[in-house]
Amino acid sequence: MGPLALQVGEARVTVFNVGDMLFGLDEVYDKSVDLSRYFPEGKIGKKARFPTHSFLIESGGAKVVVDPSDYSRLTAPGHFTPPPGYAPPPALTAQMKSVGVLPDEIAHVVVTHLHFDHYAGVTRGAGGNAHPTFPKADCIIPAKDWEMASIAEARKSKDPDVVDTLVAVQEAGRLSLLDGPKGLGGGVRVEPFPGESPGHQVVAVKSNGASCYCVGDLFHFEEEVEHPDLVASWNEPGEAESSRVRFYRLASDEDAIVIPGHMLPGKVSVKGGLASWKTLAP
Repeated sequence: MGPLALQVGEARVTVFNVGDMLFGLDEVYDKSVDLSRYFPEGKIGKKARFPTHSFLIESGGAKVVVDPSDYSRLTAPGHFTPPPGYAPPPALTAQMKSVGVLPDEIAHVVVTHLHFDHYAGVTRGAGGNAHPTFPKADCIIPAKDWEMASIAEARKSKDPDVVDTLVAVQEAGRLSLLDGPKGLGGGVRVEPFPGESPGHQVVAVKSNGASCYCVGDLFHFEEEVEHPDLVASWNEPGEAESSRVRFYRLASDEDAIVIPGHMLPGKVSVKGGLASWKTLAP
């Protein structure tokens, strides 16, 4: 399937799948979690394909890219596993060009959180040749994630996953650390929803009474909407659950389109204090 364009009032949000990866539930949740409480039997003990999404927001003249990824980096040795025989889609910039948008038109890049699959595409090249993919854009990342132990240690040890991406953007003078809400113009706004990481943030689009949210990894599966206490092993449980409950009410009240990092777009509905998820028809 090619890029998916969603109309949000007068704004447009385009969803790009940069490639699928294989994951099993046992790679996401702690061994102490009784998965049978949350998932149908057919999902337990099996690996499934999960898309990795990047997004383009065009609203009121603003052009914003959210979570730019790079499948070639994600599936390099020691990283994620591609499905057997899988042929990935074209690179993000090629997909963007297919909808008429070039890298130097982007004013802002927003990374929802500093997990590699969400920022692997902020640069092209490697070593001393790494340079920002979106040369005129400020790359907005969560300040709290920049200081978390894994990223701080990666910077210190010169891990190429970080040096060739985030550090290269910083050295180009294009890295902006954000600790709180920020408006980007055109009804686009960044809002903190921590838990998946200390500074995890989502991107809201509001236009003519319509709403859409690019939510990164606020949740990974629809079961996490129905059970906000079901959190990944790397989450901070209290913050993750609190952020989810707050967001689910917000999205339900606004009848917003919700686009997760690894799921098809959908909507959240809260009734009687219980949240549910419905995937939008293609």
